[in-house]
Amino acid sequence: MFECTSDSALSEIIYNSIIEYSFNEFDLQDCELDSLLSVALKTKIKYKEYQTQEIKIKYGFYGEVLLYLMLCQFYNSSPLISRGYFYNPLENSETKGYDSYHLIEGEEKIELWFGEVKFRTTLDSGAKSAIEGLEKAFSDGYLEDNILAIVNHRNNLGVKGSKLESVIDSWVRNPTINIIDEVKKYKMKLVYPVFLIYPSDCSDLESQIKKTVKYINDKFSKKSYSLSIDYELFFMLMPVGNVKNIKEEVIAWIDSKKPLLS
Repeated sequence: MFECTSDSALSEIIYNSIIEYSFNEFDLQDCELDSLLSVALKTKIKYKEYQTQEIKIKYGFYGEVLLYLMLCQFYNSSPLISRGYFYNPLENSETKGYDSYHLIEGEEKIELWFGEVKFRTTLDSGAKSAIEGLEKAFSDGYLEDNILAIVNHRNNLGVKGSKLESVIDSWVRNPTINIIDEVKKYKMKLVYPVFLIYPSDCSDLESQIKKTVKYINDKFSKKSYSLSIDYELFFMLMPVGNVKNIKEEVIAWIDSKKPLLS
């Protein structure tokens, strides 16, 4: 558990959590941290040393690492699979799909915590981008595509024996079945956290959050979506100081190979 008291502390949290975000737990045993970080940067997330600072700042992993930590620490979700397994170094693009693949499964409920994060230099930009993506995120086709993407990596699942794994195994045995129908059979619910990280100079956090909620409600009208399973949408807000400085510090530590906290 990390405590964050400054932008620099947030940079340190991101830098020291890249490995945890990039790999499932069973891949972390008996491995040197520095070696794992090198592997993560080359094969699990998009990070090209030769690219310019301007391009590196646009990478998505900074926010995705924080989303991963927030869901684990504050909502007790279990990472179903690391997004790193979907990254292809041959493609000149970042990993597509949801920004998190977490699971909360108990006797009473099965929740797929597939979320989104926006770590932008303005609240307007982040909120607008996230909300414009909701129509796609809350559709049967997109959810099915993301579950199908897990099929090729089902041996790398971080949670073994889940009901979602049963859905995947059923489809592998009989690819004519409808995945969404299988999801409905187990009464699964899509929980979609939208994590907005943005700069703010307001010292009154409660006032800032109320202002942000009002801003989102005023700017964007309510919509209904086509997803046929039960779903829940909620926002998480993290006002920070200087977004660019936070990312630049992470970049500097990566490039200088700063020792990781053990």
